[in-house]
This record gives sequence, structure tokens and C-alpha cells, in this order.
Amino acid sequence: MEEVELCTIEEFLKLIKQNKEDNLQSGNATDFLFRGQTVDNPLIPKIGRLKARGELLEVEKLLLQEFKRTNPLLIEQHRPMDDWDYLTLGQHFGLPTRLLDWSNNALTALWFATGNTGLEHHTVSPYAVVWVLMVSASDFEVNLETTHPFEVPETKIIRPRIIKLRINNQSGVFSVISSKDLLAKRSLDETDSYQEKLVKIKIPKSCWRDIRSDLNTLGVNAFSIFPELEGLCTYLQWRYFE
Repeated sequence: MEEVELCTIEEFLKLIKQNKEDNLQSGNATDFLFRGQTVDNPLIPKIGRLKARGELLEVEKLLLQEFKRTNPLLIEQHRPMDDWDYLTLGQHFGLPTRLLDWSNNALTALWFATGNTGLEHHTVSPYAVVWVLMVSASDFEVNLETTHPFEVPETKIIRPRIIKLRINNQSGVFSVISSKDLLAKRSLDETDSYQEKLVKIKIPKSCWRDIRSDLNTLGVNAFSIFPELEGLCTYLQWRYFE
């Protein structure tokens, strides 16, 4: 796994371009995926980072059942068709799932790493992280119509159905971890099939302010990513306050 440190959008895009060229020369033309993190947490989905009150896979089944049962009126407006849709919806509202968020948009990931207003005053991490995943076509080989999310035989990448505008604005993609990797709490960068496909980009805290400003110039800000009142208010706070 490659690991680098950089401080500007120009360096960020140059690194991605170079890796794309290297991949094309080796015969891999699949688009890259990106994940921005404000702290250097392992690439493990939320459900794998929490301590379950019971056997993890059973708790996971119960979570999904209760999410679907407790207030269907809140859920049905999004018209979920299967459990992939239910987990996608739950993921975007904070439900612990075995999904991990990625984006096709490199600048969106960079915003998630550095764009939270006032974050540098609260985080203990000296740097943010953007992960670059250089996927191949085989990483997407899972049939969502015939395979249940809890029965994926190995960790894969999926493109969810667009059941919420936010997924579209964030160019959302998910990795879905297998039960075996989930129980072992195996990070994606520790998984044999992905270890050499990852680049870890570390961005020092001192660079965040300039990167946020440059991202806004390019049209990437809280309101473009969260096209709702919450996003608008976050954007206006960033724009008008220190």
C-alpha cells in the first residue's frame, strides 16, 4: 500500500492522475474510488467498530428488522425495494451497517476529509486522510438481485440504487464487507484482494483552511454535497464566520 503526504489540491490531483496513467498502462481502466476521513480510522464499517450487545451477526439482523418495522411511514416515502435499499437508507441516516462509503468524486472525498467547519479545533488527529481505491472490474462482481447483503461471500464494491438525492450528489458507492472479514474486524487495507489497490493520502491540519477555500472556488462545499437545509446552514456558517 502506497502512503503519501500532501498539502494542496494541485498535488492531490497530480497524484491521482499519475496513478490513473500507471493503471491504464497495466490494463486497468476502471474508475478510482475515494474516501475522505477527518481522522485516521481503519477502513472498517461502523457496525464493526462498535461493541455489540450479543453475537454481532445476530445483532445485525435485528437492527435491520427493527429499522424496517419501527416506523415504516418514515421509510416508505423513499420506496425501498429490497434489503440493499434499506441498508443504503440506514447508512445515510447513521444506522450501523456493514457498508462503507466511497465516492467516484475525488473532490467530494477531499471535502469530507477537510471540509467540516471548525473541525481542526476539536480533532486529536494531526492530519486528515483521503483513501484512493484503484478498483478492478472483478471487485464489482456481485449480483444484488440474487445475493443478500449479509451473504456476500467476500468483500465487494457495489453501486446502490439512487433512493436519496444525497447519494447522487456525493457520487456514492459502497464497499460491503463479508461476514468473515466483519467478524475478524479486518480493515480493507488488510484484505488481500484490496491491500495493493489502495493509496493513503495524509493531509496535515495546517493545510485544511486553504484546501477548503480552493474547494469552494471549484463549487465543492457543504451545500453542494448536502443539498438540504442542513447543508445550506453549514455552508453559510463556513462562509461568514471564522
